Amino acid sequence: MTDPYWNHNVHHHRAVLAAVPDGCRTALAYDFVSAVAVVHHAPFEQAVTRLARLTAPGGRLAIVGMAANRTVLDWLISACGVPVSPLYARRNGGKRGPVGMPMEDVHTEWAEIGRALHRLLPGCDVRRTLLWRYIVVWDKPREGGS
Repeated sequence: MTDPYWNHNVHHHRAVLAAVPDGCRTALAYDFVSAVAVVHHAPFEQAVTRLARLTAPGGRLAIVGMAANRTVLDWLISACGVPVSPLYARRNGGKRGPVGMPMEDVHTEWAEIGRALHRLLPGCDVRRTLLWRYIVVWDKPREGGS
């Protein structure tokens, strides 16, 4: 059965759910914080810093975001997603989203995003995906560094 609501962000939900740590009591207790297609709609560093603050010591933060292509390599990597996107959309019943969903251009470039994430979230795992997104997973150190 196909998902009645699929788009490039929904495609990444499995990766976010896979990032939920074993034994996580509830996302509302801030053991797990996620932001899918959020941080590029706000001042990037402020958004990431606030999400990190919401994450409890020993908790996990997962972010799916977008970045702007600036280099030839950025454009080449992004081009690899062009044939894949319609295949995923077709497999999932077509690309759809809420009518009137606001769209915003991304201004922060890939390299800048990576540098900022590694600075703001030391030890984070950042992966670029074929569908023009990145996924970052960060485990906040427990208080006292243990």
